[in-house]
Order: sequence, then C-alpha cells, then structure tokens
Amino acid sequence: MDRPAPRILTIPSVKGTMLRAHLSWAERRLGAGLPGVRERLSADGKALLARSVLPTDWVPFRLLVEIDSAICAASGGNEAEVFHELGRHSAALNLQGVYKSFITGEPHRFFEKMTILHHQFQSFGKSSYERLGERSGRIRLEEYPVSARSFCLAGRGYYEEALRLMHVPGPVRVDETSCQVRGASACVFEVGW
Repeated sequence: MDRPAPRILTIPSVKGTMLRAHLSWAERRLGAGLPGVRERLSADGKALLARSVLPTDWVPFRLLVEIDSAICAASGGNEAEVFHELGRHSAALNLQGVYKSFITGEPHRFFEKMTILHHQFQSFGKSSYERLGERSGRIRLEEYPVSARSFCLAGRGYYEEALRLMHVPGPVRVDETSCQVRGASACVFEVGW
C-alpha cells in the first residue's frame, strides 16, 4: 500500500491551539457565543468558528489575525493590551495544560526548545534564541512571509507569561526591539528575569 505524501502547507498557518486559547480568553471576557465577534468576520472566519477546531489543526494565519482583530474590537479594549492578554492567556492555558512538559525551571532551555519546535506550531518563519547573560536572552523571528502587529504583541505576552510560569526570580522583562511590521528584517525580543 502506498503511503500518502506528507502534507505541505503553502498557506501560512498556525496550530489550532493558538486560536483555541484566544477564543477561550474571548469567551471569558465576552461570554459564550462570542457576541460582537462573529458579525465582524469574513465568510471564511465565520466558517472556521462554525466548526470545532482541534489543537492539532492547521489554521490559516490570516484567519487567526482576523479573529484576533474581531475579538479586540468586540471587547472594546486597547489593542496593545488585548493582544498582549491573548498571548498571556495562550501561554497560561497551553503551558499549564497540553504542553506542561515544555515548562522547566530553566528559561534558557525553554526558549532553546521553543526554537526547535517552531515549525510544530506554525508553518512559516524561522526562530532562533541566543543567551545574552545568566538571566537574559534574545528571541529572533525572521523569514516571515506575513506579519501582523497583533501577533507580535501576543508573542510578547506569551513570553512574559511563560517566564512567570517558570517562577523566575524576576523581574520579568520582555522588550520587542525590532519588528517586521515596522520594516525590520526580523522581530526581536529581549527577555530577562
């Protein structure tokens, strides 16, 4: 029996676990049924939310961005704060659940593993991590064919919450020092704890 060819994604996509976490945050804030979100979506966005998205499903990145924008608009919050909170909630939900084994007491090890697993969670881009000091490092995301400020802001929140979950001595610091949306060749985050 012939084996099926591996699936090659040509559309930039992310794992369903990201979308599920963002929808979980929205339901807590807006209520079941996501009032104010669905009516702001395209037909593709509505169709995606009409079905059950599994954590392992590949979701078109453009739909994640569209749904995040609709969540932000429906919540009436400041964009930077809402997207930051979506990232923090995603880390809390996923790193205390399905991906609990990824959290170690050693942040450098966590961020190094994260770069190795990058393509398990998104079909585009490249991630690298560099140790800068005993309690600091640099995350570099590059070669993204698409970019969205919401994704950068959520990423910052995700990294902050991951560090908090590791019970680092603190203070937790995550600064975005470069951004593709603003014309840079990479998104760069300086992390410290």
